[in-house]
Amino acid sequence: MNYANLIIEDLATLKQLEKQQKLVRNEKRVRFLSLLKSGEMNTQKDAGKAVGWQLRQSQKIWQKYHKKGLDAVLETGRRRGFGKLTSTQISGLNRYLREMGARSLTEIRDYLKDSYGIQYTIGGVSDLCLRLKIKLKTARPSNYKKDAGAVAAYKKTSDE
Repeated sequence: MNYANLIIEDLATLKQLEKQQKLVRNEKRVRFLSLLKSGEMNTQKDAGKAVGWQLRQSQKIWQKYHKKGLDAVLETGRRRGFGKLTSTQISGLNRYLREMGARSLTEIRDYLKDSYGIQYTIGGVSDLCLRLKIKLKTARPSNYKKDAGAVAAYKKTSDE
């Protein structure tokens, strides 16, 4: 395959573009294309190895360049949000948990569905709780034989 003819940008533009990249990922992609354009490497496999990739990754980058051009190769993916909930919905969830409390993930899932119309799986609610650092608060265990009168008397005498 004659990459010198297939790659539209000239070598000087690619070298300059490589220096301008802030992300190492994009720098490697431009370097890959410049290696093929200059003829230093004759195959996608060799050029990919020179930048630290396996053959399949080299093939994917080449296909993306061949079909959609340099802009598609350098495109950074759409940033993902924190989840399905907005910040006001998260504060509402925290308020609900403070005031009402939830004994299970199912209760939290039902609250989100009823209040905001947002569907979560149990696993999704679990991940959400981990991200938001929400933990189930349980009381310390106490002895079932304890005498309530003796506890009250102890508290009265220990305060003085």
